[in-house]
Amino acid sequence: MTSVNPTINLDHLIPGKKQAHDGLRYCGYLFLLASLILYAIEESLGRSFTTNGDFAVFFAHYIIALAYTLILWYNGALGLARSWRKEHIHRTVVLLNLFLVSAYALNREIAVFNQSTAWLCVYIFSTSVTMLSFAWYDHLPRQVKVLQLTMLGTSLLFYIYLAVNCVIYYGFGFIGLIAIGIGGHIFVPMFLVIASISLIIQLSTQKGFSYTWILAGAFITISFVTSFVVVWNSRIKAIEKMDTSSVLHKDAELPLWVRVASSLPDDWITQRILKSNLTYRASDGGGWSFTPERRSWSEQPLHDPLIIIASQFRVLSLSREDRIKILESVMEGRHEAQDRLWSGNNLVTSDIVVDADIFANLKLAYTEMYLSVRNDNRHAWALPQEAIYTFQLPEGSVITSLSLWINGKEEKAILTSKQKASKAYETVVGVEVRDPSVVHWQEGNTVTVRVFPCTTDEKRKFKIGITSPLSEENGRVYFKSINFKGPSPFGATQLTRLRIIGDPSEVQMSRDFDLDENGEYIRDDKYDPSSTLSFKTIPLGKNQFTFNGFSYSMSPLKPTLESRPVSTLYLDINKTWSRDELDSMHRLLSDYKIFVNVDDAFVEMNEANWHELVSKHLTRNFSIFPFYKISDTKTSLVISKGKELSPFLADFKDSEFARQTASYFASKVRVSVFNLSTSTSTYIRSLRELRAIDYASGSASDLLQLLKTKTFPVYDESSDQIVLHDAGICITRQPASGTFRDNAPDHLARLFAYNNIMRQVGVNFFSGDFIDEALVQEATSAYVVSPVSSLIVLETKEDYDSFGIEDSNNSLHNASKASAGAVPEPHEWALIIVFGMLVIFCINKQWHGRRAIQK
Repeated sequence: MTSVNPTINLDHLIPGKKQAHDGLRYCGYLFLLASLILYAIEESLGRSFTTNGDFAVFFAHYIIALAYTLILWYNGALGLARSWRKEHIHRTVVLLNLFLVSAYALNREIAVFNQSTAWLCVYIFSTSVTMLSFAWYDHLPRQVKVLQLTMLGTSLLFYIYLAVNCVIYYGFGFIGLIAIGIGGHIFVPMFLVIASISLIIQLSTQKGFSYTWILAGAFITISFVTSFVVVWNSRIKAIEKMDTSSVLHKDAELPLWVRVASSLPDDWITQRILKSNLTYRASDGGGWSFTPERRSWSEQPLHDPLIIIASQFRVLSLSREDRIKILESVMEGRHEAQDRLWSGNNLVTSDIVVDADIFANLKLAYTEMYLSVRNDNRHAWALPQEAIYTFQLPEGSVITSLSLWINGKEEKAILTSKQKASKAYETVVGVEVRDPSVVHWQEGNTVTVRVFPCTTDEKRKFKIGITSPLSEENGRVYFKSINFKGPSPFGATQLTRLRIIGDPSEVQMSRDFDLDENGEYIRDDKYDPSSTLSFKTIPLGKNQFTFNGFSYSMSPLKPTLESRPVSTLYLDINKTWSRDELDSMHRLLSDYKIFVNVDDAFVEMNEANWHELVSKHLTRNFSIFPFYKISDTKTSLVISKGKELSPFLADFKDSEFARQTASYFASKVRVSVFNLSTSTSTYIRSLRELRAIDYASGSASDLLQLLKTKTFPVYDESSDQIVLHDAGICITRQPASGTFRDNAPDHLARLFAYNNIMRQVGVNFFSGDFIDEALVQEATSAYVVSPVSSLIVLETKEDYDSFGIEDSNNSLHNASKASAGAVPEPHEWALIIVFGMLVIFCINKQWHGRRAIQK
């Protein structure tokens, strides 16, 4: 009788014996997940867990990859030929991805590729997921298989790209492989190419397989790269054509880079062309230079395959200096182009505190910003670094205080001339390597703050104080956050406290703030540069602040409408103009002579050439209007519009254009300018701040009304009165009479001094002949940062003495939250009165006591 084996075969209940066997693969998934989590934590924290820096973290990745290698070898799943077989290929793919993560961890320490761009990071992750997903190919629906095969085609090309770029390192990699094994990382892309081809060969044996989708993926990739290269070449050709034709325009008034910046499309391709070998590594590597660059560029170098490939065919010949100027002008690169004495690559902004007093009845605010800077350099031998911040201030604002914490103690800045501050900072930082901080004025309502040294031992903390007039629109007053560029604030915490002094109505906030028991608005959350607060406009009451023999008071701005019989209009057209605004101007053709600037000459517009000239100018990113070509200013009006991102006056100060402009305005001529809407170019804004032009703004209908009435608003400014346009107020200075008690903060005197300095600098700014001891003295008295003055913190009194920097006793000193003359709240008035009565009572009682003793 034949015996029956009672064993039940359960293989059909699990996904096949092969998958039961694939505990090796699932073990690899766990290893890969652990390695990815470690990598992500390291990236997100931006600093290592050990004192040995990135190399220690890399070894953790390397050990994980080696452990899985040993497991595969022990189980007979690893070998020169065996690894690529059908039963082992998916485990090999897991192993290669473990070494790919390890390779990128090693790349932090020994850079083969620069840091990947954001899109490249996503792409690398997608190719790895695609390779890993083929383990489930047989069990997936057809649509997913199509996506897998398409991605496999593009992944294969990418791995070939990486392998080719690593060829020059293969010799070093081979030596490193023999020595300690680490050099093998350089061969990971080549093994990924082999793995991709092995997958294609094994898939080709399956029923229904077609190469069509793999070829489609490769075709899409090649087509996209080819399109990028074609556009790249055409853009560079256009730039170089301008460069070549510039020899025919030897008398051009503006430098070449201005014409290039105004005409180039402002998109991601143009940015990559201009930033090649600045931010993005190009195939030529930029070459070696043993002389220092005139202009620095602070962005971290990035790896973008599109640029590496495109630069094989053509590289922009425009000079580094000109490319940086273009990036400054139209692509928000002004902060990155700051000259540096030390690197700031590893710095981050970790903590931010915003503490603002808002004087509702005076339409001004004083804001103190505390920032902490952390050095995340992972190396034990890390050098100190320099933190540079660029603050974008509200219109008309001024820096009125600066502090740096040295050895845990707040050290306040001293105001001095800009030249002395610059010399002291550069000497201390560049030669002596000790603690300073300095803040300098810049055009475009910006200031730069420099802090040194920022080390890995501790955070550096500084405070900057900003006095700002508040803008008014449609019956409401607005307080806005002050934005900055500098060490990344990503992930920083921000504590905001807003204290409204006065009794405003209809207060509105852009974010969730808590109102505490003191009536202050508090928000404690992540960094947010977009917070705003607004309230209904409050009529200005009688106000005054007295200092140094003068009283300062604020009053509503009331322009005078002067007769202006305009007969000629000059249109400053660029891409910011709307079709409705152009149509409004078109309807004026029959009533006025209308001109536009074309190739350094004015051309009269008419029905025949209107559309051609308008179309040509609407392609311009910005325009720099040549005011000096207007001969009859009394009957002329310039109609302008622009955007903030445009060149500064100082950017082309050495050009013929600047010289002609300086000479023109030096003759005290005044040009009337009407700016459409609220969008103003930096160029026009600077002329307005320097009081070089008569300025008005509004809608096209407002302009038509002025033309109809033949009037233009003018504002009376002098050494005794200055105007704050956006706030709709003026500040008057007069000899102190003592007939009215001070009830306003010292910020009135500070704002007056700053704007009065700007008025006096005026058109001399073009020639650089505006440095005057009287202006420095006025800035010192009010303690305001201006074109002639800066605030600086040095480590010791001896440091100040060595550079001839003295603190004036007859000054307002650094502004503070307790500034003299601040308007008290109602409950504070009550306390003041009670305290005064108590003092009087005590004095009176003491006096009567003495009288009794004498008797």
